[in-house]
Amino acid sequence: MREIYIRKLHYDEAYQKLDREFQTAFVEGETYVEVVHGIGEGILKKMTIDYVSSQDFLKLVARPEMIRTNPGVTLVEILAPSSDRLRKYLR
Repeated sequence: MREIYIRKLHYDEAYQKLDREFQTAFVEGETYVEVVHGIGEGILKKMTIDYVSSQDFLKLVARPEMIRTNPGVTLVEILAPSSDRLRKYLR
């Protein structure tokens, strides 16, 4: 599973890295990605959730409440590409 580490980055740097890494993971056929954003004030976590929500090939993964998870990490699923999106990347 790929890990994207944006903890301790400024907002703009984190956004650019997130975008770049998700695009790369998508093209390389990854299925799941963990985004390590830390806890802090929640700014990078919110940015991650907003980014994932704005992309049609990404989906937040809800983990069962019985399993303890790190609140500074968000799990994201990369969905299979539609034929239109696949054409875009294969040009």
